[in-house]
Amino acid sequence: MIFDYKTLLLHPGTAEAVAARGMLEQLHAWGLRWCMFTTNPLSEHQRQHLAALDYPDPDLLVDLSHIASGKRRGSPHWVDVVTQAFALERYELLYVGYTAMDWRTAINSGVMYQHAAWAARMPGGTTSLVARSPEAVTQFIATFLTSGPSWSHRLDRDNWALRSLLPASATLPSTSPGTTFRLQDVFTYGKPIKIDSGDARGILMLFVLANAYLEGLLPANPYFCVYPSSKKGKVSEQLQGYLDKAASLFHGYYREDLLVRTVDAPDTSLERWKASQGRPAEEVTIATQARTVHLGERYRGKLAGKTVVIFDDFTTHGMSLEWARLLLNAAGVERIIMLTVGKYGTRHTRYELIGQVDPYVPNALTADDFKAVNLMPVADPQAQDRLYQLIASSMDGADA
Repeated sequence: MIFDYKTLLLHPGTAEAVAARGMLEQLHAWGLRWCMFTTNPLSEHQRQHLAALDYPDPDLLVDLSHIASGKRRGSPHWVDVVTQAFALERYELLYVGYTAMDWRTAINSGVMYQHAAWAARMPGGTTSLVARSPEAVTQFIATFLTSGPSWSHRLDRDNWALRSLLPASATLPSTSPGTTFRLQDVFTYGKPIKIDSGDARGILMLFVLANAYLEGLLPANPYFCVYPSSKKGKVSEQLQGYLDKAASLFHGYYREDLLVRTVDAPDTSLERWKASQGRPAEEVTIATQARTVHLGERYRGKLAGKTVVIFDDFTTHGMSLEWARLLLNAAGVERIIMLTVGKYGTRHTRYELIGQVDPYVPNALTADDFKAVNLMPVADPQAQDRLYQLIASSMDGADA
């Protein structure tokens, strides 16, 4: 844990100071280390002020004198001092601050950040998670960060990783309109589901992002995108509306035009459902995706060495995600992270192109231009129960 010192330098005896002491004591009980950032070394007066607050001792104090480069807040060098002292990776840190420079220090380092709203209003031009009280910090840690990354399905190959949060049939607790909801209620039917006062879609997406962060899958400066819907010019509004802001939590960049659908394509989920009902259905192959989706021309020559994070609401056998992966590989992307909220079925089909393709222009590929291999992601049947319990516990009363 990293704190800007002014988030803790509170008036003794106030509710915020008592809550901050409780927060730090809880961190200690969890075995978590914490440090304070100050531009200048603490003065004797400030040390006496902190002593009056009766906080547990910090594990580390960092000021400008500890930064070998001499760079001020905003530089990742501040975070590097902490990772070296604690022998941690950046994704094992949470930074709580209150200024724009705190925010910049965190996101330039790829470190998850919370704005301490009890210390100051959020600075203009910043986008971050907000903790309205010190108790909210511990609530956030307990809900999103202490259990480790949890996925119902995971698969790693070469330069790519696939992660799905839950089985598509998952049911989770909610506050309204009922006591439980299904993933399809949120991402397929767009129903307004609440968990406490929060939007279920945003909370589920935050679980996806927090799990990916804890696993070290989200470095600083990634590109985020959503796989296009079956209709030209459309993506999932449920995903796009959240990711447009969430990308900035990791100094990422949401790129709605990175993957472009040039013409309408059959809805794969609908066509599979028709076939399962014995009704006439269009044959859907990866070539259907290949002929209708390409990379935006303005990214030509700009993707080499990048990390790209692709989101989709659901995946079944992975045709959409696999075509996106092949396009990005052809463009020289270094690391591809494919994240979904839900997964139907148990297998994932890996496709490889026979030959080459210009990823920035439409093509006339057919199914014969691909080789397919069925893979079995590692499944965790306990993932749904863990998430159910985490959400239920978070609904039991802590400040959010």
